[in-house]
Amino acid sequence: MSVESVRGTTVVIQFDGQRCIHSRHCVLDRPDVFVPNVAGEWIHPERATPAELLELAHNCPSGAIQCAGADGAAMESPPRVNTVRVRENGPLAFRAPISIDGSDQGYRLTLCRCGASTHKPYCDGSHTAAGFVASGEPAPVESVPLAQRDGPLLIEPLQDGPSLKPAG
Repeated sequence: MSVESVRGTTVVIQFDGQRCIHSRHCVLDRPDVFVPNVAGEWIHPERATPAELLELAHNCPSGAIQCAGADGAAMESPPRVNTVRVRENGPLAFRAPISIDGSDQGYRLTLCRCGASTHKPYCDGSHTAAGFVASGEPAPVESVPLAQRDGPLLIEPLQDGPSLKPAG
């Protein structure tokens, strides 16, 4: 599936179906903008303000939804603090300036941790059919804040694994 691009009067929404994990925030938050289960056009950026569209994009954990100004100007900026969240019985959800094998991935991404994805290192939702179960809550450990909590996050996927190793 290629990336769909829908131009509104002030915002262009891009939707990448291969990155979508069907968290459904888009259709639950704004079913007038992302209209589910219809034939034909299903994305309507003209039905929301640029700020509302950016919020919808931010709520998409996989980065499948991106938006830019109609003039091509970036709307999203790097987060103040890089985060990774363990989604219960699902993928790792990253928010950071992300690069995989030297390719810019934007600021939001979900990566497979079950090993069943056919689109590794990305999550493709296969964890559901595979019956992947994990608490999603790591055991608490003592930690101290990092000296730097922002900036690029570089990932090198391991061959055939759901596990990742840090670059460098």
